[in-house]
Amino acid sequence: MVAPELLARLAPFHGADPRAIAALAAIGVERRVAAGEPLFVAGGPPLGWFVVVTGQVRVLKGRTARAHVLHTEGPGGTLGEMPLFAGVPYPATALAAEPTCCIVFPRAELERVLDTRPAVARILLARLARRVAVLVDRLDERSAQPVGVRLAEFLLRRHAAAGDGVLTLGCTQQELAEELGTVREVVSRGLRALVREGVLVPQGPGRWRVPEVAALRARG
Repeated sequence: MVAPELLARLAPFHGADPRAIAALAAIGVERRVAAGEPLFVAGGPPLGWFVVVTGQVRVLKGRTARAHVLHTEGPGGTLGEMPLFAGVPYPATALAAEPTCCIVFPRAELERVLDTRPAVARILLARLARRVAVLVDRLDERSAQPVGVRLAEFLLRRHAAAGDGVLTLGCTQQELAEELGTVREVVSRGLRALVREGVLVPQGPGRWRVPEVAALRARG
């Protein structure tokens, strides 16, 4: 059991019926995982519905160097809806990108709650709709934009977030390749090309300065 007040603070439950929140809180189980540990793995049976409280989870399809990120979830993000209701194995693997705390609503208990609390079904339907919208947008982005454009847009976001004007990837090149839907070698070549063209100026291992933001923006 978890505190209803904790659920009420998370995005999926904003404005939800307090009775639905209380019913979910009664069956919720807190789970903590270290960075790099899985919440679930591709091919495994559906365990329940996951809601992220703290940390970040990356959902990856494929293996090793060919893996790519389907979506990333931070606090308030949810995982596992589709296999839970379709009754199929997990199609992808969910890995904690950093120390993460989730609330898990076990499958059998959640099904019993759904029988008595229609408001819970509305919460889950809203999350399913959001998941479809995110995946459609991501598919459109990857089909319409070359990898070089996606890399430039990622670097622009990192530059905007850098307080001192020196950007870092914030992840490994392999993780960035998974995020962009490509392989590490392509990311590495793209970064080297930007350095060679003077768009990025190395400031040490994994750190770059952008002398002219417009030059990087032109590649996005």
